[in-house]
Amino acid sequence: MITGSPELQMLVRTHIEEIAKRKDELIHIGLPGGRSAGHLIQGMLGLDDSVFKRIRLYLLDERLSGELNSDTLMEAGLDKAVESKRFAKSSLTVPRVGKPLLENKSTKFDLVYLGIGEDGHVASLFPGSYPSEDSGQTALITNSPKPPSERVTFTYRGFLDHAQQSPVYLLALGEGKREALNRLLSDKETANTLPCSFFFHHDFPVTIITDIKE
Repeated sequence: MITGSPELQMLVRTHIEEIAKRKDELIHIGLPGGRSAGHLIQGMLGLDDSVFKRIRLYLLDERLSGELNSDTLMEAGLDKAVESKRFAKSSLTVPRVGKPLLENKSTKFDLVYLGIGEDGHVASLFPGSYPSEDSGQTALITNSPKPPSERVTFTYRGFLDHAQQSPVYLLALGEGKREALNRLLSDKETANTLPCSFFFHHDFPVTIITDIKE
């Protein structure tokens, strides 16, 4: 359990620094959109340049109208990092309709962060949105229960192919996520009704990060 955003930012830096000690290559990180993304970016901005320059970020879902998740990431501090040449804009990959998020099929995520929604959704994988089988890396969602209705999301199949051995951190931040967190911890639902439970049913190395007190 964390007590606030400074602690989350410190956790993110620690996660990445530990990976940077183990490998010298690029560090591939999957990120959510939404409110929690800003805290993750702020944590990364505190990294030493020698580590930060090796990071490649992959947005795991994008809105197709209105305020874009990619804009939220830039406004959280990536824009200033680009201006100061600490970060190249090309190091952020945004999902596109009909195009794989990870061009190299052998690329695996080193870290995945996902926010849990009030209904238990992750990325733009909403309850009952579509089956997990026979999907590519990305899928077009046209009936999102949250506006905007059209989004493109990384898929269950994408997570299985590129993140099954990766540390996955599920963020349940804010009192509004209490019900979804309780449902997740009950271990009584499937991804069809509670998408965030997918990672537990498929034995991903999952950690829940929450600020919700018992």
